[in-house]
Amino acid sequence: MHARARSATADCPHCGSRPDRVHGRYMRRLADSSVGGARVVIELLVRRFKCLNPVCPAVTFAEQIAGLTIPPARYTPLVCEQLASIALAPAGRAGARLARILGLRVAKDTLLRMVRSIPEEPAGQIRVLGVDDFALRKGDSYATILVDLERRCPVDVLPGRDAEPLAAWLKHHPAVEIICRDRAGAYAEGARRGFPQAVQVTDAWHLWHNLGEARTASSVEAGRA
Repeated sequence: MHARARSATADCPHCGSRPDRVHGRYMRRLADSSVGGARVVIELLVRRFKCLNPVCPAVTFAEQIAGLTIPPARYTPLVCEQLASIALAPAGRAGARLARILGLRVAKDTLLRMVRSIPEEPAGQIRVLGVDDFALRKGDSYATILVDLERRCPVDVLPGRDAEPLAAWLKHHPAVEIICRDRAGAYAEGARRGFPQAVQVTDAWHLWHNLGEARTASSVEAGRA
């Protein structure tokens, strides 16, 4: 699709004036949402205007079309919203493959940059807290992730998987009523030090995991007998 702006002027992003002197033109290619599974590209003829305001720091500027362009993105706002939704779900290579099926060509690194650029919502008060560890480098370094289980979103990452960082974090978040954790002794100790009034429970995955291990052990003992 080929498009161009019909207005004779454009708003300067620096001073707000509306000059009409065109300095030059260039073609900008914008990926838009697919139609019937076919990839759509908008070739937009963009004008570069010369700002006539003597106190404006900009000598020239490129026009922007509301609802169509976002500097310096190569996607329309609609596609940016779609890609951001994909990036928050599978992300990475899986997200890039899904986007390709939907007629959107995007690299995995672009999706990851979109995830990092999305502003984080304030955590607010947390009533039910999930605590678990994950490997930064398996067998070498670990960290602790804290999750608001009612909103189903992570709220913080603590260094290591020891009791002290968790206890210090809980002392600054007295609204926590329930702490859902694995059966590691360090997290139990950190919860007791930081907020002993909170109820500690074991998460469902570890309950089933421990049950499976117990059944396997009992089966082995029965076979030996």
